[in-house]
Amino acid sequence: MDMLLGGSSAAMAGAICNPLEVIKIRMQLQGELQSKGNYNVHYRNVFHATYQVASKDGILALQKGLVPFVCYQFACNTARLGFYQMVSQRGLTKNPDGSVNGLRTLFWAVTCGGVGGVFCSPFFLVKTHLQSKANASIAVDHQHNHSGMIEAFSTIYKEGGIRGLWRGASSMIPRIAVANATQLLTFEKSYGKISFIFMKLR
Repeated sequence: MDMLLGGSSAAMAGAICNPLEVIKIRMQLQGELQSKGNYNVHYRNVFHATYQVASKDGILALQKGLVPFVCYQFACNTARLGFYQMVSQRGLTKNPDGSVNGLRTLFWAVTCGGVGGVFCSPFFLVKTHLQSKANASIAVDHQHNHSGMIEAFSTIYKEGGIRGLWRGASSMIPRIAVANATQLLTFEKSYGKISFIFMKLR
């Protein structure tokens, strides 16, 4: 249940933040692999980019890729937090006296983060494909003409097979593993110290 709640919370946050993700993708792709001055500047800043997307593609374009982004957040956080919770409940991150073992926590946090990266990588790929698709007047480089998430998965699979669905996973997995390790190790150590302080104050 905790796994599902954690994943659902992350999915809700993803739904709220998705317009910013669309803008980020559009701005990152602008001028891709081209030297400065050799490409059209469609987006000057985040506010101008928001206006451009809404006016050229329509207001709903700010929620492009919403379904795969929500699925990405749910898959990633359910896996990384859920597996870590199971490991923690079995005492695999603790010393015999119950205190947090830094190295064990780091190892399991990295491992669980990597598992989360494996689960969510295809959704992130599809999300990026959908969010990068723009009106011809502001389009940047190659455009993927997927009509939705299911068609995107189907097209990517036909073109690249199973490996195609995990394109970019070699950078996605370590990114999430490192982020997960940083978050969970910091949390565990901070929580342990704060709990110890409050116990001494009683």
